[in-house]
Amino acid sequence: MRIDVVVGVARDAWRAASHPRAFFSALEDRPSLPPPLAAAAASALVGSLILGVVAARATGSDAWLPFLLGAPVLVLPYLAIVTLLGGLVLMRPAALDLRAFEIVAWAWTPTGLLALSILPVGLFAPVPTLLGAAVLLPPWHLWVVWRGVEAHAAGGARAAFILYIVAVFGVPSALLAFTVTVLSNLA
Repeated sequence: MRIDVVVGVARDAWRAASHPRAFFSALEDRPSLPPPLAAAAASALVGSLILGVVAARATGSDAWLPFLLGAPVLVLPYLAIVTLLGGLVLMRPAALDLRAFEIVAWAWTPTGLLALSILPVGLFAPVPTLLGAAVLLPPWHLWVVWRGVEAHAAGGARAAFILYIVAVFGVPSALLAFTVTVLSNLA
């Protein structure tokens, strides 16, 4: 891969995460999926590796390899599923085509940016850092999604956004709570 392409995708990832309204308004009429998918995957990979380091530090574990290998193995398939689900949920009510997947992919770029910013603090205060990241990432992600939907939806932006929140955050949270409840009752 050429360095100018990598720099361009990194620049676009920063613009999508920091100025999403201007970024999505300036996109070409024809959606392009490779750059946002690459940015989302790279961001999730960086985020998961840093999460692994901070989680290992939080648990006091000296077994770094399972954390560093386990986090990407769990995060990247999850990212693929929620990007697919999120794009599908946005398509119909907002009258978006492939742009829905492009919006969702660009919206995951705050993951890597947030992870890079918390790394120094996470090494010294890992538990509060993990909690802070868990609180900060969803609103940042949703802000980027909303700006993208707002810029490109032909109609039904609010309904699409609410469905997105339910599908990408509500359903997984409910499934996690159900799984934890079932597993805790088995013990």
